[in-house]
Amino acid sequence: MESKIDLIMQEAGIEWDANTPNEDLPNFLRGPRRPFLLFWATSTYAQDADKSNNWRDNEMEKKTIVIDAGHGAKDKGALGPTGKKEKDFNLTMAIKVEAFLKDNPELKVILTRSTDVFLELKERVSIANKAGADAFVSIHANSSSNPDATGTETYYMRPTSKNLANTVHKYMVAATGLRDRGVAYGNFQVIRSTTMDAVLVEVGFISNAVEEATLFDNDFQNNVALAIAKGLCAHVGVPFTGPATKPTPTPVTPKPADKPTSYPEIEVIVGKQDFVGYSINNVTFVPSRPIGEMFGGKIGYTGGKVTINGQAVETVNINGIGHVPARALTTALGARIFWDKSNPKRVDIFPKL
Repeated sequence: MESKIDLIMQEAGIEWDANTPNEDLPNFLRGPRRPFLLFWATSTYAQDADKSNNWRDNEMEKKTIVIDAGHGAKDKGALGPTGKKEKDFNLTMAIKVEAFLKDNPELKVILTRSTDVFLELKERVSIANKAGADAFVSIHANSSSNPDATGTETYYMRPTSKNLANTVHKYMVAATGLRDRGVAYGNFQVIRSTTMDAVLVEVGFISNAVEEATLFDNDFQNNVALAIAKGLCAHVGVPFTGPATKPTPTPVTPKPADKPTSYPEIEVIVGKQDFVGYSINNVTFVPSRPIGEMFGGKIGYTGGKVTINGQAVETVNINGIGHVPARALTTALGARIFWDKSNPKRVDIFPKL
């Protein structure tokens, strides 16, 4: 490979032997060409240094945004009444938001996943933290045991992220046209363990038959993706310069719905959030990851069993989601569980005192 001095000598029109010993260089440079050669070498190195510095400065001036498509692969997320999967909606939306932002010269945009793959929550956090991101948004579709639940909401965890939540939510709720469920505190790992301003958005309820259809409408997705992109730009202080046309990424083809479970459903209430649990042999099983993480637990999946803070617990896999006995949350995380005597199909879970 030619060295820098080789190239400079060639440009200067001097026959140069790269094998010339270094001690002979002063003699070689003597002569009528010496002033010109020194000027050429100096200016060439200076220009290259300027180019390198300019590139580095430009990269450092860019704002970094990380877009996280929730769930993926074996983790399907919530299922709609017609079998549509939350993971597919999340991925399509993340790709569309990226398309609106990626050509902005003042931004660096990173997707935690751009295909249907599974990432642990800690992996998503690591991607954002290693990138030194300025803003992080995790995109989701909501779900409830109440089929009439509807609306758009945005979660933040740290007080420093509240401004990002308010800004993105303002743009997003105007684009969805759905019920405004507001901005709220949420103890989710991806917005708890990230070190930058971070929010988790729930665009609409996939569990609502009407909103399920809306969430998978191409024009709706484009409008909401544009709104999220504008909200992110507004927060990091970068002018929005979107593409001339709306993005049309390859749509995610929904796979056939999983065979519905035959277990009786239990309404699980945690704070302001509803989850679907199941009664199995008179034991209430609840989705492990979202609820466990709300109480600060480290949830994993090893050898077919859910682990809470590294300890394996009894597990039933329902529709690709690990469910654990509600009492496991009491033992491992100190949660307090109350069964409604007037409504045996409801259980309320509270954090430890």
